[in-house]
Amino acid sequence: MKIDAVITWVDGQDPEHQAKRMQYLTGKRENLRKDIAGATRYDQVGEIYYCIASILRFAPWINRIFIVTDNQDPKAGEFVAQHFPDCRTPIEVVDHRVIFKGYEQYLPTFNSLSIETMLWRIPGLSEHYILFNDDVMLQKDVTKEDFYKDGKVVLYGQRWYSTDYVSLTLKLQTMARRLVGRTELLSYKRFMHNAARLIDAKRFLRLRHTPHAFRRSILERYFAENPVDLERVIKHRFRNREQYSITELHHLLALSQGLTVETMRQHSDSIINPSDHDLAETRRILRLIEDDPESLFFCVNSLDQASPDVIAEVLAWLHRLLSLRSTSHD
Repeated sequence: MKIDAVITWVDGQDPEHQAKRMQYLTGKRENLRKDIAGATRYDQVGEIYYCIASILRFAPWINRIFIVTDNQDPKAGEFVAQHFPDCRTPIEVVDHRVIFKGYEQYLPTFNSLSIETMLWRIPGLSEHYILFNDDVMLQKDVTKEDFYKDGKVVLYGQRWYSTDYVSLTLKLQTMARRLVGRTELLSYKRFMHNAARLIDAKRFLRLRHTPHAFRRSILERYFAENPVDLERVIKHRFRNREQYSITELHHLLALSQGLTVETMRQHSDSIINPSDHDLAETRRILRLIEDDPESLFFCVNSLDQASPDVIAEVLAWLHRLLSLRSTSHD
């Protein structure tokens, strides 16, 4: 079985990208909210190199790595040549214009939900592929069976009844209005629930922060039969409450077709929030993650917002974990 890896990436600090983004934000102050189009959704401190390194180090069986981006080049080849000189895994940069062919009216887009919805259209992509956000990384050696068993997709998460979600959401909305007087934030749980509602699923999957395995044909077939549902997501340049998670939709469809293997493994992933902690607490969390025998993956959330000393500590830890040759991409 050939399995590809797909990484979504953008350099939000690129002046051209910033100017283009602000052009479409003009007059829409609500879009500047952190949960919709805040700068941290686009800023990066080189996380993609560690994501690539974790794949090459811990999943050498990956067939190809595709990096999907907006008229940018992370120069992954230079990084790989420096740290993995014997690597033979092809790495290909795919522009948004390629996956949005026929839907160019929705470009440019600054919406990860829209971009992820179109990944199955990458030319030459294998039937089986694993989606990585650039801040999600492998922690130790993984096998194909950690993602696919007998061709079936391995799910990491737990099932929630839709009614439970609605009840919880109403409580949280009420609490938020009382405490800070603000409207509901766009959480990823909402997008998961929207996917369940789209296909009238009574339960939805509360997915974990892991790389996610896909079968291309499931989405290709669904959107051939439901083209309106495709444009329903990709028409939004920035996150919108009407959108749904393509990962959730795929997994629910796979589940309904008997093409999944579920796992309730609660420690399969870890989330690192460096901006929430000082240096001492960050070191403690990193030690806990590294010592957890059940942890296969981790997500470094909004590293760009952390203090300089915490950023340096996390990057040094990543270099040690991944056995990289130096402490910089340069």
